[in-house]
Amino acid sequence: MLNLQTIHKPKTLSEALQLAREQDTVLMAGGTALISEKRRDVRAVIDLSALELSFIETRGEDVVIGATTTLAIIVDSDMLRGVADGIVAQAAQQTHANILRNQASAIGTILSESDGIFSVALSALDARLSIASLNDSRVEKVDVSLADFFAQRAMRLQNSIVTEIIIPASARSRRARIETVARTPRDKAIVSICAALEMERGIVRAGALALGGVAETAWRARDAEREILNQGLTDDVIQRAAMAATSALLPRGDFRGSAEYRIEMVRVLTARALREMAK
Repeated sequence: MLNLQTIHKPKTLSEALQLAREQDTVLMAGGTALISEKRRDVRAVIDLSALELSFIETRGEDVVIGATTTLAIIVDSDMLRGVADGIVAQAAQQTHANILRNQASAIGTILSESDGIFSVALSALDARLSIASLNDSRVEKVDVSLADFFAQRAMRLQNSIVTEIIIPASARSRRARIETVARTPRDKAIVSICAALEMERGIVRAGALALGGVAETAWRARDAEREILNQGLTDDVIQRAAMAATSALLPRGDFRGSAEYRIEMVRVLTARALREMAK
C-alpha cells in the first residue's frame, strides 16, 4: 500500500458505510491479506476495529460470529467447540499458524481464502452472512447464504460491510468431519472436504458435503449429498457418493497439484470422511 494516505477509524457502522463510498478506499478487519497484497490503488483504509464486531454469541438458537473476530478467538471458543463436533474451531486452527491467527479476522479469511478450509467448514454448516448497507442515511441489513455471497461477491460488497457470520440452529448438532491432503502437515491443504450430517439411527436425514481446492470458492457437492440423503452409510452408498462428489468439477491445476490429482483426492477424501462418520 505504497500510496496510503489516510486511515479512518469510524465508531459507528453508518460512518463506516459512508466512508466506504469514497474512491480508492478499502475496509480493513485484521489486515493480514491487505498488507500482503501490497496494493498501489489504495489511498485510504477504513479500520473496523472500533465497531464492536468481534464476538461469538447465540441469537435464538443460531450461533453468530462477529466479522472482525480473530481466528485465535474462534479456535479458543468453548461455544464453537460445541457446534458440529467443533469443525469451525478446527478449520480456524488449520488456516494459519498461531501468530497469524491472532491477527486474521473471520471475514478477512473468508474473502481472501474463499476456497480455504474455513470457508469450506462454514459452507458445510449452511452459514449465512449478514451484510449492512445504507439506504439514504439508514443502516439496513440483509442475510445471504455463503454460496449466494460467493456467486454475487462484487455486487454484495459494493458500498456494503459484512458484519456477522451466522451458523443456523439446524446445523449445530450435526456430526462433522474434516479431511485434507497437503504436501506437508504444515502446508495449506491442496484439497479439503467437510462433511456435516444430521444422523438418525445411522440414517442421513440432512447435511452437506463441501469441498475446497477445486473451484474459486468453497464448492457444495450436491450430487454426492443426494446420494447419501435418507441412506445408511454403507460401503456401496459411500462409493457412489465419492464418485458423485467429482461430478461437474473443473479444477485448475498448479504446482501443488494437477486438476486430475485434485479430482482423485476429492473421491478419496469424501470416502474417507464418510467412512469415519459411519463408525
